[in-house]
Amino acid sequence: MGSSYRSIWVLAVAAPAVLIPFLMFVWFGWPGDADICTLTNPNGCFCEAYDPAAVLTAAGGVRQLSNTWFNLYALASASIVAVQLSADRRRQTAVFAPGVIPDVYVFVVLFLGLGSMWFHASLKEWGGIVDAASMYLFTAFLVAFAAYRLRPSTGLFWILFLGVTAVATIAHAVINRPGTSVVLIAIQVGVYMVLELVVWLTRLRGHVPRGWRGGLWWFGALASIGIAIVFWLLSQTGGPLCDPASIWQPHGVAWHPLAGVSAVLLFYYWRESARATEPRIQAEVLR
Repeated sequence: MGSSYRSIWVLAVAAPAVLIPFLMFVWFGWPGDADICTLTNPNGCFCEAYDPAAVLTAAGGVRQLSNTWFNLYALASASIVAVQLSADRRRQTAVFAPGVIPDVYVFVVLFLGLGSMWFHASLKEWGGIVDAASMYLFTAFLVAFAAYRLRPSTGLFWILFLGVTAVATIAHAVINRPGTSVVLIAIQVGVYMVLELVVWLTRLRGHVPRGWRGGLWWFGALASIGIAIVFWLLSQTGGPLCDPASIWQPHGVAWHPLAGVSAVLLFYYWRESARATEPRIQAEVLR
């Protein structure tokens, strides 16, 4: 019975564990050096205007209101995943992987948004590393779980998940140049797409029934992140959707939540795929 609510407990513990320290920094101040994006040009950090003088001090507060607070979408996206997992487990319906891997994804989806808040609120160099780490956790999960679906090994999953996250985060901190996260994420997504293609080819060769149902969720996730990227590109500083003075920043209002939508749709893709095509996972989960 306890495992049925594990995803809920992960959410209940992780959310305050990330938000309480964040709010303490907002109240007491943000130490450290300003992020490199503040040194490029006015409003160079994803369009939204901020007080340059405050960034150069350890003052508290939130530098970018829209880009920061709209990341709270993650409370909703992570809740959807956690509640669905809990419901499936209570009904003794197979989830997308055995053990704690699905619960890890609850945290990944949560931190994808809440981690970004640390950067946009502070515009500090170390805040940017926290933001990047939240994205690397997500892309590392994609790589690790795609590999797991090809070779179901919990050890392999953890090695890839933790290893890719660590390597990408360290590389980001060492390189520390504009566009670093874009390049590192593109590499990881490229690896994931290759692995995902192999997964699909394996299913097709095996004449797996009902595989297309999970595929619809995957294409929905792809469309969501595709639209999000369009908003991300058009709302860059100097872009057609960039209005530094506006509280409705496309980067915060569209890019962040749509990335969360994509994460939720991927969860339903894996869930449906497990239910329709992977009886071995069902046996492991229900055992």
